[in-house]
Amino acid sequence: MSRLSDLENIAAPSDRDERCIVVAGPGTSLTIPGIIVSEIVMALATTSPVRRIEVDLGTHPTMGLHRAPSLAATHDAELHFGHQRYQAPRNAKARKRFFHQWIGRDTRLAIAYAWPGIDNEWIREFLQVAKSAGVATVVLCASLPPSREARAVSLVGTLRQADRVVVGDANEANELIAAFGSYRPRVQAHRALSLTGRSRRPGPQLLTAFLPSGSGETLTALMAAFDAIPVARINRYTLQVAMRHEGRAMESIIANSYHARHVEFSGDDMSAGDLREFCNASSTLSMVDPDFDSRAFSTAVDCGIVTVVLASSKAPIVGRGYVGGLMADGHRPTSIHVAMKHALRLGELGFPSPDAWRELAERIIESRELTVPLQTPRTPINVTTPWTARSSQSVRFLQPTTETG
Repeated sequence: MSRLSDLENIAAPSDRDERCIVVAGPGTSLTIPGIIVSEIVMALATTSPVRRIEVDLGTHPTMGLHRAPSLAATHDAELHFGHQRYQAPRNAKARKRFFHQWIGRDTRLAIAYAWPGIDNEWIREFLQVAKSAGVATVVLCASLPPSREARAVSLVGTLRQADRVVVGDANEANELIAAFGSYRPRVQAHRALSLTGRSRRPGPQLLTAFLPSGSGETLTALMAAFDAIPVARINRYTLQVAMRHEGRAMESIIANSYHARHVEFSGDDMSAGDLREFCNASSTLSMVDPDFDSRAFSTAVDCGIVTVVLASSKAPIVGRGYVGGLMADGHRPTSIHVAMKHALRLGELGFPSPDAWRELAERIIESRELTVPLQTPRTPINVTTPWTARSSQSVRFLQPTTETG
């Protein structure tokens, strides 16, 4: 199978293990799973040779990002990492044959990324080939919000073949341990794989926009985008605009819009607590070309909320590694409307902070244990999982008869 593209090599430490890590999973930047795999690969590639296998067997109806580009993917496209990229065939027999070519003696670890709810059958073939080559295997499995029916435990038959399984949620990890029974891989939890943490608030969904002071042009474009929502569905949404202004010109723009009664306008200064309250109450955020030190953007990342950056002609300077970021042309109402629509579809997901990818990669490469081992049911104990400021908490686990890792 031919390589997709040769990328410029990055200088690597001479003392590192030159055997490669093979990472397989969705590859397209039009899906959240594909973008997450890119971030994992980029983090691993800073310290180890990586061979990426892109497995795209279909698209999930809620994952497409066709006209609202990913902020993280835009930044990744500007970087030149020395990982190899291959595209797996759709045919199962051909795919397995190429897995044998791509996983061999030069491979130190084989990693598969699973997203419950899409076609993950290829992972079984991937693990079988890796085991036949004597390569250790890890499956990284996304933990989705409870409102979604698909959970890691639905893949128990496939995941059982891995040496180690890492999910994003401790409860899901314990579900897997119970489902595996006495013969099981090591099961662990890491925050980078968690897309939980946000719940939909009752009533209309709140779309919050932070706009620069007195920017009538941007406000006009935003209102045109909001007015494009059909009358039959407008009662589901409220637009909250935060914008410093003088006089009544900005208020007139809102008053003259078609859906004016569904818009709330605030021109007050905000404290850090106010910003966090806005983010926690909102389904999506929008903001115009935030700076590196933007309080609004950093608070959005801390909260894990999907955020639309209304960009000018230049690429945004923020958002590297943040999978929850989308882009729109701030001068085109159609672009803003499409981005807001995609953001609402992703609104229930809580996205990990950018530093989570580096932390996960370091644990995969350097540490014997990825996280605090989970336990099987017996006597309750308290264990703290590695988490950062966004969700620091003690998680309840259960004491086993034997260590599971």
